[in-house]
Amino acid sequence: MKRLDWSFAHDYLKPRLKGNFVLDLNPMSKANILIAITLSAFVVFDVAYAFALTALILVFAALAGKFKSFMKVYWKIVVFFASLLFLVRAAFTNGSTVLFQMGGIHVTPEGIHLGLISAALVMEFSGAFILFMETTEMDELVYMLEKKGMSHTFSYIILSAFQTIKDLSKSSQTIMDSQRCRGIETEGSMLNRAKAFVPVLGPLVLGAISNAEEKSIAMDARAFSAPSKHTSLLLLREVPTSEHLLVWFFDLVLILTIIGRIYVWIA
Repeated sequence: MKRLDWSFAHDYLKPRLKGNFVLDLNPMSKANILIAITLSAFVVFDVAYAFALTALILVFAALAGKFKSFMKVYWKIVVFFASLLFLVRAAFTNGSTVLFQMGGIHVTPEGIHLGLISAALVMEFSGAFILFMETTEMDELVYMLEKKGMSHTFSYIILSAFQTIKDLSKSSQTIMDSQRCRGIETEGSMLNRAKAFVPVLGPLVLGAISNAEEKSIAMDARAFSAPSKHTSLLLLREVPTSEHLLVWFFDLVLILTIIGRIYVWIA
């Protein structure tokens, strides 16, 4: 009789590593760093500082090898939200000097400055959030939240919500592809797209209900509601000293910016 190959089982006893410094950061460390970066931008409230942090986030995305997927989502935020916010702030903020006026629109230096700050903060905040989502596996985040004491039921709800979004996106794309194979026009004007999208809703909703039932059966089979300690096939590495130092550095920067801001207010 041949001996069984247990190498696949031993892989589950090793910490999950991706071979990339940014991707291998602990989800809690990553969240700590990005939150510190975001809060410091709001505390300093300076255009140059916010844009500098935005550039730093772009560098992190490039180092993680996620720059393309990051920009695929990020440019929409910049174009639609940041630019719109800048235009609204610049056109409708009162100031001492009016540079341009037409009807209710009055562009002032104060409005332009406030618009730049608002746009930069939106870009920085959204960049940090998108970077976290692009570089963090949800099962790793949920695993760490459970380690910190979160209920496994609540953590499953979070994981299931994100997974459902991905599943619905893939299912809708599959259904739309099948519609194209049948010769149904799914591109062009908004009316054509709406007509093609309506028939998709039926199979999409039914598929979601079926998947929910399958997940419920799988949870019962794995004794999800059993009143005992839960185990996991996922294992993350212990946070190294260098990672602790990196987190403390960004936390220290945040503390110093808060202290500096308070000193400026008092002075």
